[in-house]
Amino acid sequence: MAGNTENSIITKIRRVKTCKASRGAIETLPPVTHIVFGDQGVDEGGEPIPPTEEQNALKHQIAKYPIGSVSNPVETTKRYSVTIPETELTGERISEAALMDSEGDLVAIKTMYAKRKDAGAAFTFVFDDEF
Repeated sequence: MAGNTENSIITKIRRVKTCKASRGAIETLPPVTHIVFGDQGVDEGGEPIPPTEEQNALKHQIAKYPIGSVSNPVETTKRYSVTIPETELTGERISEAALMDSEGDLVAIKTMYAKRKDAGAAFTFVFDDEF
């Protein structure tokens, strides 16, 4: 997620924290610890609603999961993933997701077409944080 695209953003609070870290005002950036999911990231026609850089909450959060795994597919990208267990969020229509840091701030937000979570199926979600 380098910079901003229509349906994904790096939040202003993350950019402020990055700026503070680069000038030594804080020692390190708070690590990303969770991915949160919501169900109100689309409009009445089902189109994704672009998030804003000022957002620090999803439109309607329905779940929060600790990061399951972290990798670096390239040296400027951190890839986070979580798996929603097959017994959770059955029937929910996930249309927004965000990375949350250890201070509870959303650092990146993405909206997408609604994805319905089927019963008996695990749902793995991957979120790239590009620098």
